[in-house]
Amino acid sequence: MGISFFKKIFGGAAENIAEGTAPISVATDKKVPQPKLNAADFADQDKGDDSPVSLAGLEAFVLYVVQALVDEPDQVTLQTVEKNRINVIQIRCIKKDIGKIIGKSGKTISAIRALVSGAAGRTGLRVTVDVLD
Repeated sequence: MGISFFKKIFGGAAENIAEGTAPISVATDKKVPQPKLNAADFADQDKGDDSPVSLAGLEAFVLYVVQALVDEPDQVTLQTVEKNRINVIQIRCIKKDIGKIIGKSGKTISAIRALVSGAAGRTGLRVTVDVLD
């Protein structure tokens, strides 16, 4: 069904993709072998296991990202506190690294918060991230 749909839209190019060869560019029409993909390649992705995201896993993610951003990764510490049914992951680091975590106009910390709250929301947790002095 999917291949016939693409045949209608793209002509014979869908057959080339299904066969494992596709043109590099329209001008040369030179064929390059493409890796064959089958359902087994995506078996662990398609299982649909919505394994619960743990608070410890979210803390590990935040610690990994923050340590990659700062100059002194050994000085980064995390603490999780619960305030009004919301878990708050508090980041502490040396003063010169705070700006690297926050980012220009707060975009970096905003992105970290979005990723953490999105992952936590899948399991019904409410989690946010704060940077402390």
